[in-house]
Amino acid sequence: MDVFISLFLNLLPLYAIIGLGFFAGRVLHVDRQSLGNLAIYIFMPVVVFGFVAQLEFKMAYIALPAVVYVVSTIVGFLFLYLGRRIYKDGMANLAGMCASMGNMGYFGLPLVFLFFPPEQVAIYVFMMLGGNVYEATIGYYMAARSAFDVRTSLKKILLFPGIYAIALGLIVNRSGVELPEQFWTYWGHFKGAYVVVGMMIVGAALSKVDRIVFGPRFTALAFCGKFIAWPALCFAFVLLDWTVLGWYEPDIHNLLMMISIVPPAANIATFAVQMNLEPEKAATTVLLGTVFALFYIPFMIWMLGI
Repeated sequence: MDVFISLFLNLLPLYAIIGLGFFAGRVLHVDRQSLGNLAIYIFMPVVVFGFVAQLEFKMAYIALPAVVYVVSTIVGFLFLYLGRRIYKDGMANLAGMCASMGNMGYFGLPLVFLFFPPEQVAIYVFMMLGGNVYEATIGYYMAARSAFDVRTSLKKILLFPGIYAIALGLIVNRSGVELPEQFWTYWGHFKGAYVVVGMMIVGAALSKVDRIVFGPRFTALAFCGKFIAWPALCFAFVLLDWTVLGWYEPDIHNLLMMISIVPPAANIATFAVQMNLEPEKAATTVLLGTVFALFYIPFMIWMLGI
């Protein structure tokens, strides 16, 4: 119980920043999209580049984004199928999105900063790419349904700056170039800014929820996917690797489990608005998932021994 309380208290500052983002969005009318552009196109590339540049790279890490992509795909289509057994409209697509798309960046990366050393954060960044590619392809497909545009999805992937930051970081890493001390000083500032802005984006997105639309069956379906099926599949891969494959050390297993327990992605609400796909229910699910994660994440970290 003491461990759980300690973990819970460690998460509270992150939720306080989410609260500041909510205040900024609701009272100060700060635009979530502007915050998102700052995080994605300025802060994240610098932070990602720094972590990858100092990573002790192993070829086995290349498979990690594929693992995340495959798990996301399995959960997405499984809960799309289950959703269609209950709903005959776009709610099934929304269920697949909420179950499979996790907030790996804005929420997960600050979480990893909190619990893992810098060398492991870089590995998490590789895993996160699998989720980003899934969101830009199959996640977008579920949102758009028959309006799926392959060219748009490919463009979304190619415009994602994290890919180029990782590539440049690997070039610097493998070439043995020593970055100046001044870079690392400012890199630390960028890392802190990304944590603050990233968590504020979650709050700013939630501030746009005009009304709470709670559907017990829908919420149960989405939560089963995100908080049960996702960790279960990752745990199955960890067991497979531990007993048969032997690719990764326990620290990598812990990172896989950490990426599996983040709440639903804030971008779900954005997709739902764009596609007129029950936006109030989508935003409510993201809100409930984020609040639930305050208790769920410490419990899972304690139970798994991360």
